[in-house]
Amino acid sequence: AVGLALALPGCADATEPRSDPEGEPLRLGRIHVVLEPTEDLVAPEPALTDTLDAALEVTARFAFVRGLEEEFVRTRIDVPVLPHDALRASECVPTDSLVLDSGEPEESADMRELVLVDAGDLTVRVGDTDFDVPLSLVPDLLPYMSGVEYLQEGENVPLVPGAAPRVLVQAKGSMTEDLPAFTTEGLVPPALGLFATEADLDEQREGALVLRWLPASEAGGADVTVRLLPLRGGEPAGDEITCVLADRGSARIDLGRLSVIGLPPQAEALRVTASRVAVSNFDVGDFAGSELVIERRDRLYVPLVTRR
Repeated sequence: AVGLALALPGCADATEPRSDPEGEPLRLGRIHVVLEPTEDLVAPEPALTDTLDAALEVTARFAFVRGLEEEFVRTRIDVPVLPHDALRASECVPTDSLVLDSGEPEESADMRELVLVDAGDLTVRVGDTDFDVPLSLVPDLLPYMSGVEYLQEGENVPLVPGAAPRVLVQAKGSMTEDLPAFTTEGLVPPALGLFATEADLDEQREGALVLRWLPASEAGGADVTVRLLPLRGGEPAGDEITCVLADRGSARIDLGRLSVIGLPPQAEALRVTASRVAVSNFDVGDFAGSELVIERRDRLYVPLVTRR
């Protein structure tokens, strides 16, 4: 198992945001596809090998920005810097500290615009199943913010743990030349098969949270993002902690240091949500470098044996 260092809030080197409120307009585009199990596996049960239902969530936003800093916009439209771009492998921080918020812009700022562009009809295919992604108007909470965003949730997709189905995204019918019809695609990352054995649970008595999974088959695979939610009586009992781990198949996390950054003493268990993320870039119209993010999650309920 690999030892894991933890960072206090503000100590991690986050990706430097672009900030050019007086210069050229900024365009941010992201389609985020998430597949997450509908039920938790409970440690020390073995990892699942059968077909299971995964809840599908799709969000898509294409933002035209003028006169506003990128970090403010990312927070406002919920397109954050991804954890593996904000943290080094083996770092943990409170999840809330990953949100870069520069606050409201000065009232004197000129030519402020934040427009979420309509991409037309958006469809997503996962494997052999197609989904229409509905759009909705963004709330007019700010006088300079308008447009539409896409959100699909509440649908399930059957997934075999060893399968990596293709995701195909198509958009057509946009009314602007800035965002013409497009097609982009990627693969669902392999399942992690997250688990912890009885011996791993016993390691907590030595002050270590041990997690295991199936390592990436490709050399130099992307990092794994792990979110730890403290629970008491099955309900949240503290703030979530996010860790980025090297994809080596196991990690050993110091429980004492987790306590320093937010694990409360009353927590009886952790809901561990681990993700592999595949990111690809595509260019469409004026939205060069848009992202297709495909995230496959595993969930594991881990009792904290020293607190029973």
